[in-house]
Amino acid sequence: MSGALGFLLLAKLKNQIKSIVKSPGKLIYLIAVIAIIGLTIFGAEQTEGNPYRLVRDIRELTAIITVFYTVIFVVLVNKGFHGGASMFAMPDVNFLFPAPFKPQKLLFYGLFRQIGTSLALGMFLLFQYSWLHNLYDIPYGTLLIILAGYAATVFFGQISAMVIYSFTSSDERTKKTVKIVFYALIGVFVLEAAIRFLGGSKDALARAVDAVNGAFTKLVPVSGWMGGAVSGLILNNGAYVLQGFGLSALFLIFLVCLITFKNQDYYEDVIKSTEAAQSAINARKEGVAADISPSNVKVGKTGINRGFGASTFYYKHVLEDRRSRMFILNKSGLIFSLFTVLFAFFMKDIGIPAVFIFSVYMQVFTVMLGRFNRELTKPYIYLVPEPPLKKLLYGLAQAAPSTVIEALLVFVPIAYILHLDALIAVVCIIARISFSMLFTAGNVIVERLWGGAVSKVLVMFLFFAVMIALAIPGAILAIILSSVNMLIVNEDVTIFLSLIICNIPVSVLGLYLCKDMLQYAELNQR
Repeated sequence: MSGALGFLLLAKLKNQIKSIVKSPGKLIYLIAVIAIIGLTIFGAEQTEGNPYRLVRDIRELTAIITVFYTVIFVVLVNKGFHGGASMFAMPDVNFLFPAPFKPQKLLFYGLFRQIGTSLALGMFLLFQYSWLHNLYDIPYGTLLIILAGYAATVFFGQISAMVIYSFTSSDERTKKTVKIVFYALIGVFVLEAAIRFLGGSKDALARAVDAVNGAFTKLVPVSGWMGGAVSGLILNNGAYVLQGFGLSALFLIFLVCLITFKNQDYYEDVIKSTEAAQSAINARKEGVAADISPSNVKVGKTGINRGFGASTFYYKHVLEDRRSRMFILNKSGLIFSLFTVLFAFFMKDIGIPAVFIFSVYMQVFTVMLGRFNRELTKPYIYLVPEPPLKKLLYGLAQAAPSTVIEALLVFVPIAYILHLDALIAVVCIIARISFSMLFTAGNVIVERLWGGAVSKVLVMFLFFAVMIALAIPGAILAIILSSVNMLIVNEDVTIFLSLIICNIPVSVLGLYLCKDMLQYAELNQR
């Protein structure tokens, strides 16, 4: 039987390779990814010997890695207190679970599948080589080590979430107890790092690096262990490597024993989370927005009771957010905002333009159409007898407050860290809001032209192509004004004002050209 599972794993891998070769969209995607990675390596190597190149302390990078792993691990484990996580797909549930396999063997089959998934989720790290090499002079092998540590963190996070869900889903009191213990444990390590930071005598950056790289932090479950192991490989510290990998191996054995010996019949525990994951996959394949509301909603009063005509959609989306217990910012927005602030803290010497570029790069992953995307799959927004542009704007209005608040959460701390004057800080905030408008317009354009109509892989390329095309006018204007020395106050203010001046009208034009998408219902009822 174990040989059958091994054959199944190899057959799936072989079929995936064949699908890449036979699918033009996937093949183009693979070639483009390899080309982009090659460009990042080539571009980074061109900076060798540059007298103006600034190589920073490598311990800053190890601190960033540990914080990054910790945030990822906490987010993944938090799923175990809600819908759980699964190492299996619906075909496994339908065909393997009823088969005469021992639960332990199926568990290891799921673990091997999860390793590949974890590596795939970390592929975005391969595109970060250019700035990492320029700032810390690391070889590409070090980036692969960071990727492996990230994959291991994701792997452990998803396994931990599955175990937590399996043991707590049927008992609300146990779930609350485990949740309190988990966050209390994380809080202890955060408190210790904060005490070390506040008690040091060095500058803020050096104290933060010392606090995160402390020996106690390397005992944080999974993220601290993997961060310590990766740090040991980078710094040639064998003790850190042995400690990190040793504790991680013991933890994996502990998790496997928990499932196999304490709860051998774990099938029913993972079916619900597997079905939820499969529903999301089917929704993406069919071009339908997946339901983002939790199973338990906060109802309170019923009825919208506000709005008329097109404005009803705005109040409807606000009410849906309240019932789904969403704050003004979602989790991804908070996480990417935190990463941007941390980047500014560690890289404050590179100046505000580079920090702003990084914030815009992070913003690409947080600006989504939200609930408006779901409205497009229903007939109601098409049937309202209002001008299509008015319906479009009201459908998108629900995301406006989060755009402003996210800009404030990002650039108020950055202004303090970089000692920016009030004018530059305000201009940065407005420029980030303008990019939110620009990316929203780009999302609408992509949805209007290609949503649900072609390969999703190709749509991703078209998405980034549209985003770059929309941002080009602002970049060109900034380059022209700087090259002819037509400065407004100073060069930084000139650059940001150029972006604002171009981004806003380009965004409005893009939305206006797409207004007819609500004139006729082109429902992709797949």
